[in-house]
Amino acid sequence: MEQSLKFRQYKDDWGVGTREGYEDRGSFRPPREPKKQSGSSLLRFMGGLAIVGGVLWGTYLVTQGGDAVQVLEQNKGPVAVIALGVVASLLGKYLRV
Repeated sequence: MEQSLKFRQYKDDWGVGTREGYEDRGSFRPPREPKKQSGSSLLRFMGGLAIVGGVLWGTYLVTQGGDAVQVLEQNKGPVAVIALGVVASLLGKYLRV
């Protein structure tokens, strides 16, 4: 009974025999300054809007027409709008307007 109440000695792989606790940093940490996003938020927004619009338009055409490949081969509008949105998003990420 007494044997089970005794604490076991901790042994690690390096033979140190002690554990190190976490660093006490205190209760207050100054807030980090937010990173300023480079690029144009307007172009990124318009690109995202075009991508979502192209996907919705393509979904509408596929649900109305039947075969997805045939419908998108006949009507290249949704693919062009999605491509325009991707280009606008990439430009918005790197260009400052």
